[in-house]
Amino acid sequence: MRDFSFADDTPAAWTYHRGTARWLFNASSGGESPPVVPGREDGGLSWTPLPDGPALGVRLDEALLGRVSCRRFRVDAVPLAVLSALLSAGYGSESRSGPVLQDRPVPSGGGLYPLELSLLVRAVDGLLPGVYHYVPAARGLELVRAVELPRAFITYLFMGQPWVAEAALVAVISFVGGRSLTKYGDRGYRYALLEAGHVMQNLNLAASALGLGCVNLGGFYDDELATLAGIDIEQEIPLYCSAIGVPDAEPSDRMATRALERGTSP
Repeated sequence: MRDFSFADDTPAAWTYHRGTARWLFNASSGGESPPVVPGREDGGLSWTPLPDGPALGVRLDEALLGRVSCRRFRVDAVPLAVLSALLSAGYGSESRSGPVLQDRPVPSGGGLYPLELSLLVRAVDGLLPGVYHYVPAARGLELVRAVELPRAFITYLFMGQPWVAEAALVAVISFVGGRSLTKYGDRGYRYALLEAGHVMQNLNLAASALGLGCVNLGGFYDDELATLAGIDIEQEIPLYCSAIGVPDAEPSDRMATRALERGTSP
């Protein structure tokens, strides 16, 4: 059996990696920072302000131990205040640096924060089922589309993963290229992927602290998801998702169940 070859076996991934690599002749700290670009918010959409959320209230080591992928959810709705705390921990905004610069709970290349958070909501107290866009600076949600999200459709959208349709909501992290690629060129795409990972880890740990379950999702139909979320795929691309809801098992039970599925010891 021959060894794996990055270039031969996964040429598209190799082309991306080498195309964004830096050497002496093409290395720079980046171009000029673009003007501050507002978020995707639309003032004409129906608006839901987010209430103050509960304190996370656990030590970091406890949150880390409780972070276990959840593939069994109850039908219970997620309280709006709990969702508020989750979003604030993931990609919230605090105007500690003045009226323009917004500090976030994750690092971002150049402080440009090119990501957006959308929600596919099935069961959240106080929210109609549908698609929402999170506006951190105003601490609220705008209703992009009020629509029922059938289980069969959600399962299809996430490439047959049945547990996604059981969750109360799905968080969608997307990347607005114009906010950072103008400064960093193609390397900025790498930075966006790193930032999405930071945001997702915050969401995971906050979910653990708040007693929620989540499972992260890299498998989905990109164009269909963008269309549902009201995203222009030429300007903004979905990167990473997480199904979130009230878990139907304790973390230790979820670990044991997953181990049995793999045929290993928990």
